[in-house]
Amino acid sequence: MGVPRPRVQFSSSWGRSFVADLTVSVAEILGRPGAYRDFRVSGSLEGAGVALAQLEADSLAAELRAESVIEGVLITGRVQGTTVLTCARCLKDFRAPVEVEVCELFAGPGHEEDDPDAYRVGGPDLHLEPMLRDVVTLALPLNPHCAEGCVGLCPRCGRELGNCSCEVEERDPRWAGLDALRERLS
Repeated sequence: MGVPRPRVQFSSSWGRSFVADLTVSVAEILGRPGAYRDFRVSGSLEGAGVALAQLEADSLAAELRAESVIEGVLITGRVQGTTVLTCARCLKDFRAPVEVEVCELFAGPGHEEDDPDAYRVGGPDLHLEPMLRDVVTLALPLNPHCAEGCVGLCPRCGRELGNCSCEVEERDPRWAGLDALRERLS
């Protein structure tokens, strides 16, 4: 069975509707600066992560506003979720929340040249998945630690440093030249 697709829930005077694949219709507000639409997103976001941090499946939740501006459509709001992190020192997995404020412009027709890296308005729809993946991934730590005082693992036996009985060896004699240089520069 496939991965459940994220759902988008719109708040409007007509009630609520759900849209699949993180594609949001902005036909009602496009070209009408000041008009806006509030909506919620929940579900799963594939590929949001870095080497030691990944967004947990089905943990994405966002409250967003799409506001028509002269340059296109401005998306603002808050995105949150739960991440599965691997400690860079001891390699233990742990979970932590991630929360990020979003303020991204989807450039409209005629404004694409202003910022070549901006997201684009593709007709009456906005595809939110790339933008959401980018903001969540940029909010994740590159070097997570499970605890402030985590000392890591012993490179010889794999136990937590300080809880192993490995003897510290003298430095490799091939590094003696660099050790002497370090001493002189100190």
